[in-house]
Amino acid sequence: MCSGQINMQNVPLMEFWMAADLGAVPLARHRAAHVCTEIGFSDDDCLDLDIALGEALANAVVHGGSTELVENKKICLSAWQFQGRIIIHVRDTGARSSPPAPPYPMPDAACQETHGRGLPLMQTLTDALVVCRGCALEGGASVFLIKAMPTTRN
Repeated sequence: MCSGQINMQNVPLMEFWMAADLGAVPLARHRAAHVCTEIGFSDDDCLDLDIALGEALANAVVHGGSTELVENKKICLSAWQFQGRIIIHVRDTGARSSPPAPPYPMPDAACQETHGRGLPLMQTLTDALVVCRGCALEGGASVFLIKAMPTTRN
């Protein structure tokens, strides 16, 4: 299991380690999109999760890539169905400062910065976003993207 600290009390829908390399992000997104489709999310919801996941994975590569040897730069992607929701977990193994605390406001449309929109996008495109620092022994950070299953929405 990619993260021994999490017990969703069932088998993950998917789980794998990937290199902390932007080139590995498309395959990870493709695998997650397949899972979302298989469990019944609409095309629109799959697209929302795909965009949010792309941001989470890019952040893990850019901000959480380990400073150790290349073979130690890893990111774990896993997903579960739990209590009527899909929970997608992205965990990096890098050494970094604590992730920013919410809220995550979207930068002004006139802002010329090329970064700073990832967390606000993830927050907007999911039902819940949790960003936390990894455990003291393993380091890194975790992002949880949570979205209600179509059958559990009002």
